[in-house]
Amino acid sequence: MEHVVGVFAPVFLITLVGFVCGRLKLLGPAGPTVLSRFVFFVAMPPLFFSTLAKRDFSEIAHWGYLGSYFFAILFGSVAFFFIGRHVFKESGAKLSLGIFTAINGNAGYLGIPICLYAFGTPLPAILATLIHMIFVYPVLITWIELDLARKSGAPAASTLAKVGQVFLVVLKNPLLLANFGGVAVAAAGIAIPETILRTCDLLGHGAIPAAVFTLGLTLAEKDVEDAAAGGDKREIVVASLIKLVAIPLVAFVFGKFVFRLDIEQLASLVFVAALPSPKNAFILAQRYGVYVRRAAMTVFATTIASAVTLPLVLLLFGNL
Repeated sequence: MEHVVGVFAPVFLITLVGFVCGRLKLLGPAGPTVLSRFVFFVAMPPLFFSTLAKRDFSEIAHWGYLGSYFFAILFGSVAFFFIGRHVFKESGAKLSLGIFTAINGNAGYLGIPICLYAFGTPLPAILATLIHMIFVYPVLITWIELDLARKSGAPAASTLAKVGQVFLVVLKNPLLLANFGGVAVAAAGIAIPETILRTCDLLGHGAIPAAVFTLGLTLAEKDVEDAAAGGDKREIVVASLIKLVAIPLVAFVFGKFVFRLDIEQLASLVFVAALPSPKNAFILAQRYGVYVRRAAMTVFATTIASAVTLPLVLLLFGNL
């Protein structure tokens, strides 16, 4: 119990400090945006690269671990697809955004710092981010673009151009590029100069408190609060249960009984699978002008609930 408190207390306290600073507007109107961009474009990519580049490739390409997580989010996608389509009568962009919200976890801003404290490495959260960037983002965003283009009557050539733009944006994502770079270095067994690795580590260490602080700032933003005041509560509950309960349980089943992961791998797998929905689900909904309230409320609800569910995961595995 003491270990769990030691892992989570600093993270949630820094989040609370960020929330209070956001409410008091101590960083000014541009503060949250600037800090968020610093984390995303400057600090996180070196952290991702150095973490992967220093690893043996077999640790990264652990197909049992990657497969367990992939099948867990695939199950969550299928579950929300059928419930969203047949119970809530969602379709097209709304259904895609519902799936996006229900299966994506806040690996960057919450998963990385807690994984570092709980498991000694941010690798589990980084691998989850890699899977989402390769398999989830392109498919679901393309689905949204195609649906909105169809409804607007856009010509086929314009629609294809939009899809191409989506893949170009995904491929230019600095975190994805950092992931690919780190994996390539590990696979090739290239020795990176110590000066470069130390520079990456120094920037990466700055990413961890900045990311947690930024999480608190974003929760305090007025647009999230206003958007979270509405939405279909039944759909929000379903998305939250899929994210916080169903996906971790499926990850556990695949990890333990199918791929036979050891207890430490299993703990990190289930923990990453149990991370709450990220704010970029709300940002994406805002960008397309659909599913905004439900995405915001799901992000808000799962983030608050994770203060209980994430420590519970570590407690349960600590007793095994």
